Formats: sequence, structure tokens, C-alpha cells
Amino acid sequence: MIRLLVCFFLCVFCLFSPALAQRDRSAVVLPEQPDGRLAHILRRGTLIVGVKTDYPPWGTLDAQGNIIGLEPDLARALADRMGVGLELVAVTASNRLSRVNQGVVDVVIATMGDTVTRRAQAGLLEPSYYSSGVVAYGPINRDYQTWEELRDLPVCMTQGSYYNRTLEETYGVDGKYFPANREAKMALSFGRCVGWAFDDTALVQRVLANPETNYSVMEDRILVTPWAIAVASAERDTSWGRFVSAMIGEWHATGYILDLERKWNIGESAYLQLLNAAWAQTGPDGKPSFCDASQGTLPAECLGAPPFPQIAEKEPPPAWMDTLRSKTGVDLRVFHDAYSRGRLIRGLGLTLALSAVAIVGALAVGLSLGVMDAALNRRGFWGQLLLLPQKVLVTIARMTPPILQMYIVFFGLGGVLAQSSLITPGAFATAAVILSLYAGSTNTVLMSHALAQERGIHPEKNVWTLVPGAFIRAFDGLVAACVNIVKAAGMASAIALTELVSTVNLIVSEGGDVSTFMNGLLIFYFLLMLGVLWLFRRAKRWIIGDPQ
Repeated sequence: MIRLLVCFFLCVFCLFSPALAQRDRSAVVLPEQPDGRLAHILRRGTLIVGVKTDYPPWGTLDAQGNIIGLEPDLARALADRMGVGLELVAVTASNRLSRVNQGVVDVVIATMGDTVTRRAQAGLLEPSYYSSGVVAYGPINRDYQTWEELRDLPVCMTQGSYYNRTLEETYGVDGKYFPANREAKMALSFGRCVGWAFDDTALVQRVLANPETNYSVMEDRILVTPWAIAVASAERDTSWGRFVSAMIGEWHATGYILDLERKWNIGESAYLQLLNAAWAQTGPDGKPSFCDASQGTLPAECLGAPPFPQIAEKEPPPAWMDTLRSKTGVDLRVFHDAYSRGRLIRGLGLTLALSAVAIVGALAVGLSLGVMDAALNRRGFWGQLLLLPQKVLVTIARMTPPILQMYIVFFGLGGVLAQSSLITPGAFATAAVILSLYAGSTNTVLMSHALAQERGIHPEKNVWTLVPGAFIRAFDGLVAACVNIVKAAGMASAIALTELVSTVNLIVSEGGDVSTFMNGLLIFYFLLMLGVLWLFRRAKRWIIGDPQ
């Protein structure tokens, strides 16, 4: 009996030892002499990975606030193979490449479509590890089934998605950009858009997890694109980039990502099955026979689909732009592109218009409510009663963050009005009113105190004749409040107002030079602040009658 058992186990060992040997030989190992980022990670003892938290089940938060999902599992497998700890950092579609290039994270595994533009921005690695297309999600009563039917209609989009520009330029949709998926979905729910453009893989999972009977996924799937893991641009061809690429190949060869699909109830994708079939081919020695990187360039079947193509330029930028970039590092080539140039001009115009309206509105609110306070404050009980609504408004406007006020008005009140077909307050009007009230409430307090001081000096004058003196007395505070509200204009991007800051972020996410645009923004806002201060000084001289 014992001999039979021994023979049985020997037979089993002989049968499975080739497979075990194959797994051992195909396992990726760290280089003996790591350099660059890989050496830095090993010394630090922690791998820092940028992942998404708004893309379930690829990346999301559990009830305890921990980041979980398919991509965090890939990050864990990478850290375990390296023998280091793991730190997950939440990134967004618009900042993930800047985070890895700046060294904030070591690698990005964040549902990122592989595009020619992004390959020029960071170290996107091959092979790809997933793929997705683009569909629209919208109310069933609208019954849009093709992208052609959405031409010229408002479509919610998430900033930083690779397909945004193509949807606008090629398919003609009116893109409404939101900083995150949550805001885009909220805008759709409140009738701000006819549909929400999103990756089909995540959208299907979202619908399965939270079915909504009044919404459906459009059948027309376009712009199918592979997903890539990214390291910093300088690390793509170093030991760090090569190690991560080799790990992706191993995941395909062993079917690890297919296993994770089953774990997260995604369902096996045909794209991964094809990659698994290619990478799983081995020779008699158990080594890869088809996807063998040591033999040179990998076959196309081992890499996955090609990257999403770059939008072709109608004509190359002028030579002076290339010369300026090579000699100074200032990259103005994006201004040669009519689409990007038009967006910048629009963003600049919206920023200036919103700033001007908010300043005028804040001064008007501060003046009118301040005069009301001064006129009614001495009228006893009835005066105080009439002032009660004003005090409530000023307190709420001052003490509530303006971004929260925008959310409440735009998504809440505005959404109710839009769904009732009464009136739909636009993003510009909403932002202008909120910013005017926010700064105006501070101006109200300043003007009320200044008018009270003026009345103490000139008790015989009526309230309106005290206004010029009160303005001069409260001048510095009024200027500070208005300058701050100009700087806060960038908050309007949360409600899809593409002012200059959000426009620059969009262009940077599509390939614009980070340093050029960030320094340009700094100079623009510095000059804008100087202009605002100059206008206030002129106004002060005009009030006090100083010709200079």
C-alpha cells in the first residue's frame, strides 16, 4: 500500500513538475544591480502607486475608506514581488501623469487609455493590461442610440479623459467638463446634459451595481483604446520601466488579470483572453516561445491594441516656436492648434468676465446691504425685524464655502428648476451670483462698520451722503475681498464653467507643456491682480476728487 502511494505521488510530481518549472522560469525577478527609480524604491522600502478611487471595481473606496479594486490588487502584486510595502495614492484623470512625472508616485495604474499624445507625456509601458471604448449614459426617454444623434447637444465629460477632444471635434458634441465622475453624474441626474460620456467597461459595472430604471447605456461603442501602466518619462527604458513591463507580461501569461476579473465579478474580456493566449505560449524548455522580449521587438499580438492616434495637425507649427522651445524651454506650440487656441481664448474671456461681474456684484451687494443696515439699525424693533433676512443672508454667504454654495445652487436648486422646465440657471450665472454674494457679504460688514463710524462723526448727514467717506474708510478691506474673489473664480470649474485654470488643466492633460502653462497662469493672475488694484486706486481718487 505504501509503495502504491509513493508511486502515485511520484507520478503526480512528474506530471506537474514541468508546469511548476515553467512557472518558476517565467517568474519576473528584480535585476541584480537596480538603478534609478527602482533602486530608490528598494531603499525606501515602499512602493507608491497612483490609482483611481472613482472607477469601481477597478478602483474605489470601501466602507472604511480603504482603496480597493482590481488595480490596487495589481499594485499589491507588484509590491509583493519587489518585497516592499505598498502605499496607494488617489489620482484623477487630469493629474495622474503629472503626479508620476513629478515623482509623487512611482507608477500609475489608473484606468489610463494608451494614446500617442500621452506616450509623449510620460513613460507609458507595453504591453497594455486592459481596454475600453466610449459610450454614453442617459435618460431612456431621450432615446439617443448613436453619437451622430448627440451632435450639438450638451454631453457631460470628465476632465482629462483621452476621448474628450475627439468627441467635440469629430462627433460635434457640446462638452460640459467636470473635475470628477461624481460631478458629471450629478449633472446628468439634474438634467444639465443629455448624456454622460464614459468608458464602457466601468459604466457597465456602475449600471450593474446601481441599476437605474430611467437610464440606459447607448449601444454605439466608439474609440476603443488599450489601457497602459505609466512610469515617469525618464524611467520608461530604465530597470524600473523594464521590470514593470515584464510584470505585465507575466500577468498575461499566468492569467492573473483574468483571475482578478473573476474576483471582482467583471466577467472575462475577450481582449485579455487574446493576450493571455499569446503570452501563455511556451517552448519545450517552458520559456515563452511567442512573446519573448529577449528576441527583440515583441509581436503585435503580445502588445495588445495600438495606442489611440494623435489628432493630426493641419500644418506644422512655425519654426520660431520650435526654436523658442529648444533654446528656452518655453513651449508655445499649442497656440498653433486652432482648437486649443480657441479654448484658451474662451477660458480667458470667461475668467475676465466672471471676475468683472463678481467684483461689480460684490460691491453692489456690499453697498446696498450696508446702506440698508445703516438705515434700519436705529429704527428699533421693527428695524431689527426688517434687517433679519439681511443678516441671515450675510451670515450664510460668509460662513459657507463658495464651492458648497455652487454645488447646492447648480446641482440642487438649478437641477430642480431644469427638471421642472421652468428655467435652467447656467454655470456662468450661478458662479457670478455665488461669488458676488460671498464677497458681497464681507463687503456688507465692512460698509456697515464704516457707515456707523461716519455717522458718529457726521450725525447730521443722511446715510447716502456718508457713503463716499465710508468707502474710503473701508477701502483696503473692500479691495482685499474683491481680489480674493477674483482668485476664487477657478472654483467655477466644479460646475462645468471652463474658465482659464480648468482650460489650462485640460490642455496640459492633452499634451501641453506643464511649466509653460503654469508659469503663464502665474503671470496672468499677477497682472490681473495689478489691474484690479489699479482700477480701485482710480476709483478712490475719483471719489475723493484727486485728479492724479
